[in-house]
Amino acid sequence: MLLLSIVDSALVAINIFNAFVLFAHLHPVESPLKKLLLNCIQRVVSDFHSSCYGVSFVLLSLLCISTCSATRYYQEDDSAMLIRAIISGYTFACTSIFIKLSHQMLQLSIDRLMELEKEVARHDICNFTPPTKSVMDALLTPYKPFISVESTGLHRIPSNTPHLFASNHSLYGIEMPLLLNQLYQHKDIFPRGLADHFHFATLNGPIIRAFGAVDGTRENVDALMEKGESVLVYPGGGHEVLKHSSVPRYELMWKQRVGFARCAIKHGYPILPCACVGTEDMFESVCDIPTGYKGMVLPISVTSPCKVQKCFFWFGTPIETKQYNGEYTCDEYAKEVRDKTKMAIEAGIKELKEKQASDPERYTVDQYKSQIRRKFCSSSVSAAVSDDEHSLKED
Repeated sequence: MLLLSIVDSALVAINIFNAFVLFAHLHPVESPLKKLLLNCIQRVVSDFHSSCYGVSFVLLSLLCISTCSATRYYQEDDSAMLIRAIISGYTFACTSIFIKLSHQMLQLSIDRLMELEKEVARHDICNFTPPTKSVMDALLTPYKPFISVESTGLHRIPSNTPHLFASNHSLYGIEMPLLLNQLYQHKDIFPRGLADHFHFATLNGPIIRAFGAVDGTRENVDALMEKGESVLVYPGGGHEVLKHSSVPRYELMWKQRVGFARCAIKHGYPILPCACVGTEDMFESVCDIPTGYKGMVLPISVTSPCKVQKCFFWFGTPIETKQYNGEYTCDEYAKEVRDKTKMAIEAGIKELKEKQASDPERYTVDQYKSQIRRKFCSSSVSAAVSDDEHSLKED
């Protein structure tokens, strides 16, 4: 019994480590945790691989456990032995694969391995195919009963030129799919969103990747712009998505960031300023939980049916960058482009707030009330006309 307990404990320990190795290798290369995880694995397996018989001993032991357990199952018809044989066989197969992966990691080095993954990621980025318009519209079905959309300035967007769309980011980033859908449905433009690194370390990563989002590195932006794709950037990034409750609604939190301006100047991309108002008014802050990541917090907010409302989008006049002749390293040019973009977006937010305040159907509840009222009035008019026609026939 003691020997079996030791065997079972060893199987559990090996499978836990195998799960950790699998998690590290499958973790997206964009995640800031990727290199940390691989370094942890390297420290463990480097000593293991340096031993002459360590790898062989582990694999032979797992093979023996599986064989002996299967033999005892056939001899004694013990279901526990069958389970142990299956688990040890599975562990043997997984461990063989992960030993091979670990050997490659040690031979190539972690930096080279990550560089290869980034090359594959850039290939996937450049060969991304957006969903069809009907599929995109269907994906937003959960929004439709609650959030209607109204856009201003779509006519200012040229359809035959790629742009760098720059916008304010709202709390929780609820507006991003709606913005993408507006551009896709009305202008046949599907911009590739630039996302913060931390998104790819969460369950949110595969979702935003399906919407065409990429890690917002300059290498990825260069790859997209060299291909002539439109790009969507939120200079405020995660700081605006996870906004502290003390920050006023819709305030831009750009600090001194000029990266997006440098990319636009480098490739001669016009910047199209965008603004969004509506989603942050739906929430009331409860508390802010520190995350320990770049000073950001996790805002806890609540809402109610009476606060759900329309989302307003504004699209401004494109800001040209070709006059800078690709001199993206010039701080003066980069700051000038950033400040022009920021002023335009702030003007757009102000315009949308005024439009929002004067809209009688701003709230979803009011929209449903108006629909019911119109339907009732239409039914009443139809009934009255029918009665008049019936009276004329009788006369």
